[in-house]
Amino acid sequence: WYRQCNIIPYSKDVDLGIKITDYRPDITQAFQKAGLPLKHKFGKVEDSLELSFQGNDVKLDIFFFYDQGDIVWNGGTQAKSGKKFKYTFPRFTLCWTEFLDLKVRVPCEAEDYLMANYGPEWNIPVKSWDWKTSSFNVQENGVWPMREWDDVIQVH
Repeated sequence: WYRQCNIIPYSKDVDLGIKITDYRPDITQAFQKAGLPLKHKFGKVEDSLELSFQGNDVKLDIFFFYDQGDIVWNGGTQAKSGKKFKYTFPRFTLCWTEFLDLKVRVPCEAEDYLMANYGPEWNIPVKSWDWKTSSFNVQENGVWPMREWDDVIQVH
């Protein structure tokens, strides 16, 4: 949004971030009722929750942000291996902006957020993005115990 002022033409999905404190258990049913079936659920409310929905022509990923001292972070899970990843950001506040005739909330400190995720060359598009290696702020964060896989790695 900040760089393109539009939808990124080569992107394959829509990413949203929500504070974990704003999580509601009925979120999945609400999206499914709106025509976006759950594609996968990774993590758990206490750690690295991520939801992904797939409609006919859109994939929507919801990443939940966790507070930790002077940073916030969201997690990622590799389904095949159970590896966990952590993406850290400086704390940010939210501001309203208009995007494609919609009012949405974005980090007020947009450039700090972009620098954390994409590095100093955030303004140069990267068309072959890998969620496990391309981010400047990604770090491995352990592995889910196999006994928890049925709960923390759900692919529909």
